[in-house]
Amino acid sequence: MVYAHVRLENGLKGGNDRITVHDQQGVRTQISSRSTVQDFYVFPNTTTTFQVVTNSVNMHSAFRIVIFYQNILNPSVTILGSTDLKYFVLNDLHVNSHQTPQTMTSSEGVVLTVARSGWHTDVFDNFFVVEGDFQSPKNVYRMNKFVDNSYFSKTNLTVVGLDNRFSESSVIFTPFSLYKQFDEFTGITTFPEANQLKIDSTSGQKQKKAVTVISMSDYVMFLNVQMSSDPNCSLKAVEAPPTSSSQVLLDFSTVTDYPRNITRKSFSIVAENCAATFRMVSPNSIN
Repeated sequence: MVYAHVRLENGLKGGNDRITVHDQQGVRTQISSRSTVQDFYVFPNTTTTFQVVTNSVNMHSAFRIVIFYQNILNPSVTILGSTDLKYFVLNDLHVNSHQTPQTMTSSEGVVLTVARSGWHTDVFDNFFVVEGDFQSPKNVYRMNKFVDNSYFSKTNLTVVGLDNRFSESSVIFTPFSLYKQFDEFTGITTFPEANQLKIDSTSGQKQKKAVTVISMSDYVMFLNVQMSSDPNCSLKAVEAPPTSSSQVLLDFSTVTDYPRNITRKSFSIVAENCAATFRMVSPNSIN
């Protein structure tokens, strides 16, 4: 369980010179003479190839590959019950910051959902999702594959980050029985800049939706909520995980003045026959 941090120092000079990097997760990176130093992270027991093609004459092109090796700690294992939910801020999954990989397991299968923030610099390509046994995985994926769609596994799921780029996003794990209670189950992470969340459970087959909100601070402030006027509209913030017995934290159909605070690091918004737009923020402290 050693991963490789590969630094490619680019000295290509010719306009027709190329280095093409392929990894086992299907990512292809093209490097030309205009590129600078680039870093790659190679997951244990997988392969990354560097193909060098120099078509220019007497341009004195060069390159150097520097490889650093680092151990990955044994993962911490969590068993999810039928009404459990577990989340991690991506910053807490960096193994080169001495964080521990996290494995989720459930007898009914595990669903991974990325709770993406609105921060434009968030990246997911160096967070890995491992299916099956961590030492001898069935599949290894990059997390950016699941940013827009949740991922279901009948076996264990492990998440680990191999670089230390700061992220405002999170990842949520739920057992399948909890996930399938809703026509759509998504997530969002709020941070010190205003986020916008749209939810619509008024059309198509997605009539009951849940969005789990993860806060980067100790609370979430709702700056404004605009919702449909349908008398059958139900729009509530409830404690997470969202179940029939979850405590109601805020019933938006009865609120007329904003801002409003929910002093939880995580909760869920459940919408039935309702469309709404939220503006939310997680300030660093309550005034």
